[in-house]
Amino acid sequence: MKAFDLNRFMNVARWDLTVNGKFYTRSALLMVAIICMPVVLYYLYNMLTDNSFFATETVDDVFFFCVFDIFLGGAYFVITSGYMFHNLITKQGRINELTLPATNLERFLWHVVVIVIGVNVVYTAGILFSDLLHALFRLALPNAEINSISYKLFVDFGELRGTGIFRYENFGMLLFLGILGACYIRTYCLVNAWKYKYNIPWTLLFYFVFQNAFVLLVLFIGHCMSPALMMKLWDWVGCVPRTVFFVSLNLFAVLLYAGVWYLTYRLYCRAQITTRRNP
Repeated sequence: MKAFDLNRFMNVARWDLTVNGKFYTRSALLMVAIICMPVVLYYLYNMLTDNSFFATETVDDVFFFCVFDIFLGGAYFVITSGYMFHNLITKQGRINELTLPATNLERFLWHVVVIVIGVNVVYTAGILFSDLLHALFRLALPNAEINSISYKLFVDFGELRGTGIFRYENFGMLLFLGILGACYIRTYCLVNAWKYKYNIPWTLLFYFVFQNAFVLLVLFIGHCMSPALMMKLWDWVGCVPRTVFFVSLNLFAVLLYAGVWYLTYRLYCRAQITTRRNP
């Protein structure tokens, strides 16, 4: 196996940006426009109604914009993960990529850079640009308060900080849920390495079947266990120190996340020009 070479990696990057530069640029501009859309529509509607909504309101509540950006970000990360290996969709694209003078690791790492770093840069740029538009619209209102969408979203956690959900004692569970969310998103990369076309519907179908099977399994186990055995099991879990419990939980989540990436890489290494799954 050849060692990782930075020059070959940079050549893969230059090739991809040359061949798919327009695709990346259009996708990024579309994402920024979609993130800015709620701000523009919100103020455009009120300007068309003679600013009647702002006649007495000076408080700037950006909670709605933050919630929209969170849900939109989740959808954006899922869709981009499903297109991680977009070069492999067509037979000619597979020939072009798989015959590049570079190792599988170098080609794979470039896709990781695009998905992990590039997508986050575009998403953050969209939020910053929408924040700028929001501030410009607020400047046109007399005596209007101006709040930052970016600060509320990335620093203040919106209105959730006051609910106590972000207390230190909840950090272990929040970290666990965050890693599980990352595993959910990266599963789309895994399926994309297995099925180049229509992989997003396949992943959604997999999660639908898995969730229903898991719920049925839990219900079946609960039905088979006696109440006394369930109480003993619950007492045993309660005796485990909180720190040990959350460390074990998060260690499992980290291993699961690493396993998803490893399987994705192994499937990418086995990519062929044509297969039964990818004619």
